[in-house]
Parts: sequence; C-alpha cells; structure tokens
Amino acid sequence: MQPSDKPQFLKVLNGLAAMKKATLIPEVLDLWWGCMADWSIEDFKAAAIHVIKNSTFMPTPKDFEDLRKAGRNTAGEAFAKALGWARSGAYRNPAKTPDAILIDRVVHALGGWIAITSCDEEKLHFLERRFVEHFETIQDSSDVREALPAIAKPDWLQLGVEARRKALTKEPETET
Repeated sequence: MQPSDKPQFLKVLNGLAAMKKATLIPEVLDLWWGCMADWSIEDFKAAAIHVIKNSTFMPTPKDFEDLRKAGRNTAGEAFAKALGWARSGAYRNPAKTPDAILIDRVVHALGGWIAITSCDEEKLHFLERRFVEHFETIQDSSDVREALPAIAKPDWLQLGVEARRKALTKEPETET
C-alpha cells in the first residue's frame, strides 16, 4: 500500500473491528499497517469482505495471508505437475518459475527425478505421500527464508560453510 492509502486502510480495518466488537489501539494499527504493506488497497478491501463473511472473531493479518496462500499450488497439484513433467521428459528443461523451482527442490528431496521416472505405477501413492510431506516443509521454509533472509538463513550458511568455501577457492570475503 501507498502512504496515501492509509486513511482508507484504517477505515476498513476500523470497520472490521466495529463489526467484531474489537478495539484497536494505535500500536495495533501500526502493526496491521506494517503487516499489510505489500498489499494493494483494492486487494485488502476485497479480502476484508471475504474474511469478515467467514470469521467469527476479529481477523488477524494471518487470515489475510492465508487467503493469498490459497492461490498457490496444493501439494497434490504440485505432484500432478511433477508426474506430468516426469512422464513427458519436461523435467530435463525446467522452467524457472517459482513453482517449478519449488517442485524441483521437492523432487530432489525425494531422490531426484529418477525416483519418479522409475517408480512402479502401483507404488506411486507412496511416493506421493513423501512428496506432500516434503512439499509442505520446503514451501514453509522457503516462505520464511524469503521474508526474513537475514534471520532465516539455511543451516549451511549459518554454520560458516560459505566462508570456508570462499577460503578454499580464494574468493575475497565481503563484509555483511
């Protein structure tokens, strides 16, 4: 949202609070504004209508983010894509879209594309169950890493592996 959207944002948010008999103190309003900063005012208003129709209590920013997540592939949809790519050979020339990258990461956690391409049809449901587990875990960690890159570094970066790699390859180390 833009700073010029704040009066409209506050009007909608206070309307939500009034409908749910909640009180919003200035500190809470500031947190809401910060949480919703990457939304457009139009999307926020549309989501507010949906959330208020489907909530018993005052919604939280998480309720709004859950609506955004509903537009992503489910684990089952992602597995169907992976299966299609494995059958057609499209995995050999993967797309660089975020969902294709995520699916590729999940497939590698299963043992690579060979695990899917060589799997017997009658055992595919076992592979799908493992795919779903990996998909949800990897997607959640990817979301956090993207949102908080300075805090949620992968373990191999936190453990200094990157610094050791640079030292071994004689790359200059940069200050962070």
